[in-house]
Amino acid sequence: MQNSKSFDDIKNSLRNHWFKVTYEPQIVIKGPLTKEKILELSEMKEEPSWMTEMRLKAYEWFKKLPLPDWGPDLSEIDFDDMIYYASPELRKKPENREDIPEYIKRIFKKLGISEEETKMLAGFGLQFDSSVVYKKVKKYLEQLGVIFTSMDEAVIEYSDIVKRYFGKIVPYLDNKFAALNTAVWSGGTFIYVPEGVKVPFPLHTYFRMNLEGIGQFERTLIIVEKNAEITYIEGCSAPLYSKASLHASVVEVIAKENSKVRYITLQNWSKNVYNLATKRAILYNNTHGLWISAEFGSKVTMVYPGLILKGNYSKGEIYNISFATDGQTLDTGGKAIHVGKNSRSIIVSRSISIGKEKKATSIYRGDIKILKGSENSKSISQCDSLVEGKGTAEALPRIENYEKSSYFNHEAKIERLDEDKMFYLMARGISKDSVRNLVYIGFFEDVLKKIPFKYAMEVRKLINLELDKYGDTV
Repeated sequence: MQNSKSFDDIKNSLRNHWFKVTYEPQIVIKGPLTKEKILELSEMKEEPSWMTEMRLKAYEWFKKLPLPDWGPDLSEIDFDDMIYYASPELRKKPENREDIPEYIKRIFKKLGISEEETKMLAGFGLQFDSSVVYKKVKKYLEQLGVIFTSMDEAVIEYSDIVKRYFGKIVPYLDNKFAALNTAVWSGGTFIYVPEGVKVPFPLHTYFRMNLEGIGQFERTLIIVEKNAEITYIEGCSAPLYSKASLHASVVEVIAKENSKVRYITLQNWSKNVYNLATKRAILYNNTHGLWISAEFGSKVTMVYPGLILKGNYSKGEIYNISFATDGQTLDTGGKAIHVGKNSRSIIVSRSISIGKEKKATSIYRGDIKILKGSENSKSISQCDSLVEGKGTAEALPRIENYEKSSYFNHEAKIERLDEDKMFYLMARGISKDSVRNLVYIGFFEDVLKKIPFKYAMEVRKLINLELDKYGDTV
């Protein structure tokens, strides 16, 4: 069972992520952003001309598109004083752990990943600032034809596949941060699962921001062919600095007929990070797509995983857990667009807001659209929030139904911690802190059941750690 322990150790890093490693980046591209700097980045990566052209087009749109005029305040983001690319290594990727620089090895140690344990992982990648520095893939995955590599390598080694799908689900016209990502993206994950292949274990990538004032712009592209299955898990962290950092990733998932995809995010960025990711999946006939997000860190999060249910009998599910504390604004939810007949979508959000000294805000945004012709389709959304102290919560659903034969339903509930329930349990000899932990973990339990057991356990530990900071003094 040592393999399971390895996965536990990776997720333990989410609880001990605010350590800092000092290093001199060998390559730095810093704002103000210009056309020349984007050309420099693309040339350095030896990219094909089509990617360079796409970067430049996206840059022009980034300059034109405004910041969102809704949601949390993003005015603190300074695009002119941001580091857009920083690498702890040269172009050559280390093939073995022994080739990794010592300060990167210290990262592995801090994350609790031993040398023996990395050998047992089915698929694992570590991205350090803008660069993917280490990956390990079991040989039998390669024998099955599964590709699991960084996006930097995929653009060169699998250019035809990447060109076919890159930017098709999340175009650079989509929003300002998608345009910025397309212009300056670096690192990220590329996964291709051939027809009929069912990967029996999760693939992992861990994203780490280490420099102050850096923007991380990884790009993830997952293509799952007919009758194939994959589970992908990403973890995210950064040390705490006084200067704000930006995480603006883009994720595109293509799930073809009769395929199944699970995408799980465990996010614990420090409270100086703006987490502004665009994630979207397109589901074809008889597919099942599942987004699961556990959002604990960041100063501001704006993440709304999207589903385009293009195929008939496609099914998509989005589950969000968020835990906002002093000074945090976690703006999460999900989007579903129904195109195919007999399609189904479920969006479930559970949020907790605990403000002791500062306001803590949880916001749910649901966006459901059932198009004309999407006959007999159904969409259900549910948002429940618990607040304590200076915590606040909002539910902001938007639903458009253009097909009379289809059905939608939305429920929302916001409540304060039930003192009667707490008194009932405390009367049986349970301490107040233990009661609060039981109530809050129980609040998340139906969503936690959707997460593989080992990772659900780590989420429970994160919840306990957040609650331990406040005790019964709120």
